[in-house]
Amino acid sequence: MAVVIAFCNLKGGSGKTTLAVNVAAALHRAGQRILLVDGDTQGSATAWAARAAERGKDGPPCIAVAAAALRRDLPRLAEGYDVAIVDGPARLGAETRAAMLVADLVVVPMAPGALDLWAAAETVRVLEDARGLRPELRARALLNRADRTALSRLAGTAIAELGIEPLDVSVGARVAFGEAMLAGQGVCEYAPSSDAALEVRRLTKALLAAMTDEKGEKAA
Repeated sequence: MAVVIAFCNLKGGSGKTTLAVNVAAALHRAGQRILLVDGDTQGSATAWAARAAERGKDGPPCIAVAAAALRRDLPRLAEGYDVAIVDGPARLGAETRAAMLVADLVVVPMAPGALDLWAAAETVRVLEDARGLRPELRARALLNRADRTALSRLAGTAIAELGIEPLDVSVGARVAFGEAMLAGQGVCEYAPSSDAALEVRRLTKALLAAMTDEKGEKAA
């Protein structure tokens, strides 16, 4: 079965869909067999894939799967793929846990701001619940929509206190992300020399590194 990376946060607006789409598109562009899985009832990843198809853009296949059905259906659906990227649901703890339980790696994106960090703490509690069933489940926190303000620095400190290992990369609030989504592309294709594309490439590399052990084998 494919390696499964799930982007999860109980709070809407954390940027998980944008990140999931762009990581999937970057890996697809690099020649890997990628399946993008839309587990969010808002259907934003599916809408992006439809936009890409309308405009004749090359991108990873995208399927919508109800979060409650992911554990049952994803092993079959992901056959023949290298990586499955799951855009997890927002707000519903039980459904978010279901998305986590199919993953090899859970990524919790967090934007600077008190409300976002409080919601992230709730997401981490759901993660610990999932780890009660799958102790081997790996997870990383990601500072998203970061800037150079003191708030972002404080957010980085708060993330470290949540008890989930942070990635050593962050992603900024870039206009190029929104433009690329509207164009039905990943930012690495839409604006390959942009700061946004550089951040996505760094993020993708960090996620793949998090999925391997010291010998370069797939993480347990």
